[in-house]
Parts: sequence; C-alpha cells; structure tokens
Amino acid sequence: MTYRLVVHPELRREVTKLHEAWKQDPSSDAGREFEAFRDAMSALRDGREGDYIGKQLSYGPSSHDLRDAAEIKVDVFDEGGTRERPRPSHRMVYREFDPLPKVENGRVVPDPNAQPVRQIVAFNHRRDDPAAIAGDRLGRVRGQQDRNLHGLTGGGRPDVGPQQPGAQTTPHRLPMPQDVLRQILRDSPPAGTAPKPASAPEANVNRLPGPGASKSKER
Repeated sequence: MTYRLVVHPELRREVTKLHEAWKQDPSSDAGREFEAFRDAMSALRDGREGDYIGKQLSYGPSSHDLRDAAEIKVDVFDEGGTRERPRPSHRMVYREFDPLPKVENGRVVPDPNAQPVRQIVAFNHRRDDPAAIAGDRLGRVRGQQDRNLHGLTGGGRPDVGPQQPGAQTTPHRLPMPQDVLRQILRDSPPAGTAPKPASAPEANVNRLPGPGASKSKER
C-alpha cells in the first residue's frame, strides 16, 4: 500500500532550509539530515515503516497527548549505539487519516485507488524532544488529554519504555481533520483552480530531489 503524504507547514519550512544546505554541501550535518528525512519520508509513503524501529505514541502526565501519532527512529549521526542496542539520533512523528472521498455528481462514490493520508508532523534530533514539538504543532497541551482522542488507545508514553512484543507501531487511522484537508486542497487544488506557483519556496517539499533509492540505515 502507498500513502499520500502531507508535511506540516512548520516542518516544511525547516525542510526547505535543510534542502538549501544539502544543495550547498550534501556531506554537511544539515545535508545529511535532509537525505535522512527524504529516505524516511519515502519509506512512510511506500508503507515501508518497518524498515525503521517505530512505536505508537500515547499520553502521560508530563507529555502531550499523542495517541493519534506514531514515530520512527531515524539514524542520521553515529552516536555510539550497537547492533543489540541501536541509538538512532532522530525521530519522525506522523499521523494517518482516511483517504479523501471521491465525489461524482454530488455523491460520494467508492474509489478503489484512493490513498490513505499520512501527515509528517516533526523531524528532529531526539535531544530536542520531537514528541513535544509535534504536540505543540498540533495544539496539544502538555499533561492534558485531548478530548477529540477520547477512547483512543496508545502504545506508551512518548519518552518512556521498551517496545512491547506485538504492540502496534503505526498510528490509528482516523477521519481527516479540517486543517489537513485544507492544506491538501491548497497544495493540490482541484482541476480548474489556480495552482500554487512552482517557484514558491515550499511548493515542492513533497517531491524532494535526489536519488529515488532509499538509504535507510536502521533495521
């Protein structure tokens, strides 16, 4: 299964800066971060999140309520891990939503080719607390449960504990929220509407340049 990807606007601005650094020097720290982001993004698009260590996030008294999100651990910098106990430097936090409905003649009709949507919310070094960054971007309040997630289970507090055997590592698939729908319609407007200019600095973040082959380092 493949997914339609949406990148949170604040993250898109960060990735644009990483891309500029990559064009100047691919071997720089920022350039390596860009390449790792690109590879992890491709994995989420292609349903290859299993190429990375991942876990479903949740809620705790000192964390944001992220029961609708999951993370994958992305190896960018060598930080002294071992094969038995890897220490990937970065985290990518994402959510998953139902496909966009197909409408014909004012009616919603089945679409066998409809793609579920994954929204990438944060990509940061683990020391910067990517879960907290994602929580802030989603308007969550640290230590408070989000009433919109009532009844949703999670996989453990964002910052605590080993992964339990058999635990779900991908997000719960939920109905698409209005802000994500608006972003999709803005970035990929319906036929007959004015497209976003290709020269806009953030216009092509979802179609990153470079080799198509994934260079995922973590298994």
